[in-house]
Amino acid sequence: MDLKFAEFLVGFVLIICGSLLVFRTEYCERTLRKFLRSETAHTVTFSLGGVWFLYHVLTLGESDFGSYKYLFFIFFLAIILVSLAKVRSFLSVRGVAVLALLSAHTLLNAAYMEPYASRLILVTFVYAMIIGAMICGGWPYKGRDFIDFLFAHPTRPCLFGLLTTCYGILTLTTIFW
Repeated sequence: MDLKFAEFLVGFVLIICGSLLVFRTEYCERTLRKFLRSETAHTVTFSLGGVWFLYHVLTLGESDFGSYKYLFFIFFLAIILVSLAKVRSFLSVRGVAVLALLSAHTLLNAAYMEPYASRLILVTFVYAMIIGAMICGGWPYKGRDFIDFLFAHPTRPCLFGLLTTCYGILTLTTIFW
């Protein structure tokens, strides 16, 4: 993935998510609250994150414990399967955190060795996404707490949506820098 496509993709997703928060606040609140405990959501997100992570394990080089990659693959596959079978609490939040961290890896690779000015906006968002994913991956109830905070006051989702949309537009404008 090159930097311009990464900027376009992130900007487009941010504009869509921000616009949904501004114009469909009640729908977003219902969807996000259902997402936290949804069986389908936790199966899909954690499975996608697990498959993507296992792909990375299989592509380990010799300098990254590559001689043990099949042992790591079996170990992490067992952890993923047991988690899907036994852990029911906020597994969808953990799955989204895994997907965010793995997509951060891809986005940072796209920005690697590019001119400083053109990658600054994207990389700033990616590092914020990494921090959020680490917090929600370690303490998944923080995702619920953020949703409670966001929808506690009627103007907060609109303000957060406007900020997200503006950052998405800013990210899209960096394509032309």
